[in-house]
Amino acid sequence: MARVTPEEELPADLLALRRFALLMDEAVAIPGTRRRVGLDAALGLVPGIGDLVAGLLSAWIVIGGLRHRVPLRILFRMLFNIIADMVIGAVPLLGDLFDFLFEENMINLRLLMQHRDRSRPPRTLAQIGGAAILVILIILAAALAVTAALVAVVIWIIGHRG
Repeated sequence: MARVTPEEELPADLLALRRFALLMDEAVAIPGTRRRVGLDAALGLVPGIGDLVAGLLSAWIVIGGLRHRVPLRILFRMLFNIIADMVIGAVPLLGDLFDFLFEENMINLRLLMQHRDRSRPPRTLAQIGGAAILVILIILAAALAVTAALVAVVIWIIGHRG
């Protein structure tokens, strides 16, 4: 595995992303276990919008990857992690368990740290603005598709009840 730079050597924006990933995925220890959970799992418990809010917050790490020149294939993998968490997280009960076990923010932070281009300066917000908006729109579209699928399933179940 690629080396992750110690905190004192990281730029301020990457330190903030590290703190954010910890808050989202590992903020609180579960007593009696080695597991930790964060805000992402808690948001996943809120029906309807919890997974969407968590997904939109998680986009910050992907945008950090854009800023630090992470290769496009890795950015797509990071985006896939967020969408997978949203899709599976939308399934009642199974999704809540998945939210507690799958730490996409920590995974995405590791991908960013391992694949960032240290040889070139980070891009500015102006340079990545359009791509950042596209990342958010993709997450919103995925959330809309998941919601539409869930509504279709509920309507189908109601229509076939008896």
